[in-house]
Amino acid sequence: MNDRHEVISAFLDGEAFEPTALGKALADPDGRAMLIDLLALRHLVAESPEAAPVRQRRVGRLLYAVAAAAIVLASFVGYSLGERQGAASVDAPPTPTRVVRPTTGWK
Repeated sequence: MNDRHEVISAFLDGEAFEPTALGKALADPDGRAMLIDLLALRHLVAESPEAAPVRQRRVGRLLYAVAAAAIVLASFVGYSLGERQGAASVDAPPTPTRVVRPTTGWK
C-alpha cells in the first residue's frame, strides 16, 4: 500500500490527513478508482443484513451482563443491610430515650 492509498483510507475513516496529499491522491486515476471501490465496499457492508445483528447481539449481551451484575449487587447489599438491622433488633431491646411515669391526677 502506498501513501496515496493511506491518505484516501484515512479520509474515509475520519482520521487526520493532509488535504494536499488527498488532492494529489485523487488527481491520480488509480486513487479515484480506489476511492470509488472503498465507498462501494462500505455501502455494501453497511446494508449487509449479517452485519447489524452481530453488533446488536454484542450490545445486548453486554446490557444483560450489566443488568445481571446490578441485580446481584443490589441483592447482596439489601440482604447485608437487612441482616445487620435484624440482628441488632433481636439481640437487645432498644434503649429508652425517656421514661413515662403514669399519674392518676389524685394526690
